[in-house]
Amino acid sequence: MIDALEKRVIEALKSVDVHGDVGPAHIHDPMTVLLRENAVQTHLMRWDDGRGRYVLTGTGRRRISAGSRAPGAVISFRNR
Repeated sequence: MIDALEKRVIEALKSVDVHGDVGPAHIHDPMTVLLRENAVQTHLMRWDDGRGRYVLTGTGRRRISAGSRAPGAVISFRNR
């Protein structure tokens, strides 16, 4: 089971993927600022000057997909 903070991080990353930020830019509540700073420091998202918004890194995308799978899920690979 994923803890509450991990669920908030995953939801924040999904918001970055769709809207370009953890929350609306004009909102500066402590949790939003904390999520934004932690995601940047752990290389889950970065600022893209060309787009003028945050974008997910490969690590952030993997974090979203890992959060949607059940822990310990077996992933099958095809034989070549």
